[in-house]
Amino acid sequence: MAEQPQPQDLSSWATQFRSAMGGLTHEWGFVVVRTAYDADVDEAQWAAAMEKLRAYASPHDDEIKMDPDALALPIIADSTMLRDADHATVRRAFNSWIDDFARCEKSDQDDKWPSNVRRDACIVIDKPALASLLNAPDFVPGKLPNPQLEPWVVVVDAEDPAYIPYRGGGPYMGFTRAYASALSELYDGLTYWSLERVAPIRHYHGQIPLYDGSYKGKFVDPPGGVQGRYRFPQGTPRGKEGAEAMLREIQQALGASVLLQEASSTE
Repeated sequence: MAEQPQPQDLSSWATQFRSAMGGLTHEWGFVVVRTAYDADVDEAQWAAAMEKLRAYASPHDDEIKMDPDALALPIIADSTMLRDADHATVRRAFNSWIDDFARCEKSDQDDKWPSNVRRDACIVIDKPALASLLNAPDFVPGKLPNPQLEPWVVVVDAEDPAYIPYRGGGPYMGFTRAYASALSELYDGLTYWSLERVAPIRHYHGQIPLYDGSYKGKFVDPPGGVQGRYRFPQGTPRGKEGAEAMLREIQQALGASVLLQEASSTE
């Protein structure tokens, strides 16, 4: 079932979004939505986490033709309204901000988006993502990060996953985790492919996709591993009927409510 709008007042968020985006021109990057507001994380720690995110996310590969100095990570934060918001809520809000910006922006140009900051996906900093940034070592140019300590963020698709055709494997959840150091590759990839196309396709129930810049990506396995977990049908279904048959098999094994919960997960 497609996500249904909820009766929430988004006006204050939209105003903040217009303010954050209005001063940008040629910059590239992602909008950052903060949903983590732990009492033991003060603003100085939040600022330090964002500095780490910027350092890791800046392109370090000569093949990525993007100016590190033009990286923009405009932040939308509201501890009252956005605290622990799930992905569906963030998705609705993000799309409403973009629509509001397009209506309010005064421009003679056909495209009223002022920069190259992505409109098809945004970064979400939830509690686990914030912890990964705070616990990560400072970025050292030329030194490969320890995979066990490399920070990551959540990247949420602006498109409702309910409207995206099923292509086999674990049903697309509308988000992926991504290493902060792979964000420039992800940005570049989204120029040609949707997030659904570049996000790793899960093999087992309970896995979380992790984009690491490679074609296949990685997975964060659930506690206890994947042994005994339901294995999703593999391969690409043939036609609409084949896709529907695969989805029925998955729903019978897991239940439709489980799949809906996955798509709104913040963990």
